[in-house]
Amino acid sequence: MVWDTVLGIGAVDAEAVWDEWLRITRFLEAARLAFAREAELWTSLETVEPVTLDVTTSKGRYRVDVADHLTAVQDDETLLASVLIHTYALAESAAVDHLSIGARDLGGIEDWGDRLLASENRSWRDLQDGLAGAVEVAVVRNAFAHGQRTIDASGERRLRAAGVSSWSAGDSVSLTYDQLQVYRRCLRHMLGLAGIRRATRT
Repeated sequence: MVWDTVLGIGAVDAEAVWDEWLRITRFLEAARLAFAREAELWTSLETVEPVTLDVTTSKGRYRVDVADHLTAVQDDETLLASVLIHTYALAESAAVDHLSIGARDLGGIEDWGDRLLASENRSWRDLQDGLAGAVEVAVVRNAFAHGQRTIDASGERRLRAAGVSSWSAGDSVSLTYDQLQVYRRCLRHMLGLAGIRRATRT
């Protein structure tokens, strides 16, 4: 079977990029399902006294109050943020490979996204959410990656420069499943516009 892989101008392995993208997607959906089932299990138990969960496996021992365990498995935002951070890193890495330049030679998404699109004679106008959408992805990603969950002064400047005025420094950042999908779709579209696509049969 012969495959025609669209690799663009660099040495990026498009198949590897999308295999990893799929792995992250499956992790997201499997974890959401597992967490929901775990929460349903423990909330369905009727207990009067506080209950402690004590589990020992080959990976170690974990002891926690069930109430705290429930709080952890119901924390969707930490899971969603983790997926956003990994997805962003994957897209940025693909851009570095595609452009055949060092990661240290790139600025923020405003820079590497612009170069990525230009590599296929595209511009921010071709991206569904434009520069504003891409910068929002990056700023929200940074808020979670840096453990602040708020917009910092740098983030506000970047948003303003991209034409986004809905957020200011100090604003809290939240992330829903639907918003994560929007952000991942933006990054996926950007890669596709640059020619980083799944192989096609010939």
